[in-house]
Amino acid sequence: MIDRATLRGAFGLGARAANASARILVDRVRESWDRALPRTREQLARADVVNALLRDHAPPDAPPHPPVRAVHLPGVDFESSNCTNFLIGLEYEEASPDAPRTLYVKLPCVDLTTRAFANAVGFWQVEEAFCERVAHRVPIRVPRVHAVARRGARFVLLLEDLGELPGAKMFINRDMAAGTTVERARACLDTFAELHAAFWGWDAARREALVPTRLHTYLSRGGRERTRALSAMAVAPAHRQAPDVFTERHAALVRRATQKWDALVDTWYGGDLTLIHGDSHLANCFEYSSDDGPRIGMLDFQGMHWCHGIRDVQYFLINSLEPPLLAEHEESLIDGYVAALARRGVDLDRREAGRLYTAFSFQTLMVAVTSFGLGSLTERDDTLRTVLRRSVAGVDRRDFAGFLDGL
Repeated sequence: MIDRATLRGAFGLGARAANASARILVDRVRESWDRALPRTREQLARADVVNALLRDHAPPDAPPHPPVRAVHLPGVDFESSNCTNFLIGLEYEEASPDAPRTLYVKLPCVDLTTRAFANAVGFWQVEEAFCERVAHRVPIRVPRVHAVARRGARFVLLLEDLGELPGAKMFINRDMAAGTTVERARACLDTFAELHAAFWGWDAARREALVPTRLHTYLSRGGRERTRALSAMAVAPAHRQAPDVFTERHAALVRRATQKWDALVDTWYGGDLTLIHGDSHLANCFEYSSDDGPRIGMLDFQGMHWCHGIRDVQYFLINSLEPPLLAEHEESLIDGYVAALARRGVDLDRREAGRLYTAFSFQTLMVAVTSFGLGSLTERDDTLRTVLRRSVAGVDRRDFAGFLDGL
């Protein structure tokens, strides 16, 4: 039987999806009047369009950009579950040795269902907020932002092409599915600690001024109900698609968790919070050269929000390492993260870190179940099945069921 809170969340999601669909339709009408943001590669790859974006939509800290004479499409596309990502090449009206020769472009994906869902849930708006307000403030290496535009249900991001970075190594979902090493995991966790320490201990007013609550997936108005409804809606189809991985026992665990949803959300977002990446798996990290040797940077901040830093840690480890390897090194990796925070002046109680790690392991499972169960929203392939398998192993290994009993 569906409870009232879940029903409210489902109706709320439906209303937001309907609103998003209406805005998508309005965008198509505006497009016929040449008043919409570009929808396709070809619409964007024009000098007048790129110049307008760089002139009118550069973030406040961005240096002036020289006028572009011509734009071409080199035919380089990038993997994404919800965006159209590609490179453009630039030629300038005058010689500009310091200006970028290529830019990385992000547009909404072609699939209408995913576009409506993304606008209803709001994760595109989160990345726009990161690029516009936060990117220049983080201590870690992220893509430089050249333009951020939003109109209606569409957006355009013009970002640094990280392929031009010395020693750059990019990762994709297949790399995550293959599983990373303990050594690379330690390097990634050190980057997380650097990010988290920079925003640790901010009071509520300061947090709100930088990234407002209305962008928070769980704490925004109606957010608890919407996330609860998404979780409940995905259980049955995920179990049907992968009963050997996501068993009836695990489906029952998710249903039990939705019955304690408020207690879970209070656990996840009570106490001292910091700014986290929120989608911190290997494919959203990159390696680059520095004077101190190889370093790790981060990209794709669609999941950014105020949370406990350990959320990034467990999400990365559970998604990016094979369970037997993680089981062997999990505690020492958590120790390493706590020590990395301490080197930056942040004191995190080790027992509390372990408790929160277990609490958040369910969020990682929930993301996998939602993606797998609501298969039209993202690609469902071997990578997604691998993530689901690792997430199930994570809640079992951490005894999330026992943690839930104690709430």
